[in-house]
Amino acid sequence: MSLPSRPRAVVTGAGSGLGRALCEALAARQARVMVSDMNAASAEETARRVTELGGEARVHPCDVTDPDAVEALARATDEAFGGVDLVVNNAGVATGGAVGTLPLSEWKRVLHVNLWGVIHGCHAFVPRLRKQGSGHVLNIASAAGLVYAPNLAAYNTSKAAVVALSETLYAELQPLGLGVTVACPTFFRTNIAAAAAPYSDPETRRMSVKLVDQSKIGAEWVAERLLKAVDRGAPHVLPMADARWFWRLRRLAPGLFLRGVIAVEKRMRERTARIPG
Repeated sequence: MSLPSRPRAVVTGAGSGLGRALCEALAARQARVMVSDMNAASAEETARRVTELGGEARVHPCDVTDPDAVEALARATDEAFGGVDLVVNNAGVATGGAVGTLPLSEWKRVLHVNLWGVIHGCHAFVPRLRKQGSGHVLNIASAAGLVYAPNLAAYNTSKAAVVALSETLYAELQPLGLGVTVACPTFFRTNIAAAAAPYSDPETRRMSVKLVDQSKIGAEWVAERLLKAVDRGAPHVLPMADARWFWRLRRLAPGLFLRGVIAVEKRMRERTARIPG
């Protein structure tokens, strides 16, 4: 079920971070990539890099919270490449704050982008994959969709729903010979934490930024492992060992896991509080 040579791909949230890294990794396969992002200038920069690395790129800015815009993205991909082999629903935002404290407007923003953006992508592209009889969907969730840290309820909820959607879609499409993979990485170097809304809980935001900045893992490393999981037809990919161990513990001993989450989160806050900046 590996991707074909010179695969046709569409990547949302492709202007930076993991989205850009996935586009570059696809370019190494001489892919034809529809680069999509809210920020047209960032998308153009990603497209330039894809071309330099041996791929072919087109740019189509898109707000994934708008179903009509996502449908237009699908039509543009059809017109450019005559179909699509890999759909990457990557666009996402982060936030932090306790339940009852985080504004409802922020809940809605996170769910609109992280969950509805993926729903819109699947709704627009999956019928096309069914019709052509081939293709793969890669939904970018997070380890936060499998294990739930305090003060990240909106983000956790959005990513857990993406996992549920992806597993359901896998069961629907796998018998048809179509692939679905949901990615659940932990912290790696990207700008999503730093770009979290200013009304996120300051302490949670600071801790997340520190964990991202201190990570030794870059988006390029993650992107390569996600594409290898697509090649294997894996329903899940947890590229980091810590995510795999957390997930195992949660399934085997949920009570112990929850107590551990509380203890680890407390230690992390104490540790990051001692770090300057």
